[in-house]
Amino acid sequence: MPRNDGNKDKNEDLKKMELTLQNIRKNEEFLAENAGELTPHQLKDVKAHLASKEKYLAETEGTIK
Repeated sequence: MPRNDGNKDKNEDLKKMELTLQNIRKNEEFLAENAGELTPHQLKDVKAHLASKEKYLAETEGTIK
């Protein structure tokens, strides 16, 4: 009978957080490369959304680990 891994959820959450941070970095690079194609208002909205995700992850990181 296999043992239950009590840290499975925690490890999955950490992997999701790392993947989300990587995606945020990729999105920021993409925005920097394609900034001319978006309006300033769109850039502001997207950057604010990415910043709020990053802030949430930074606050959550200490509680998961």
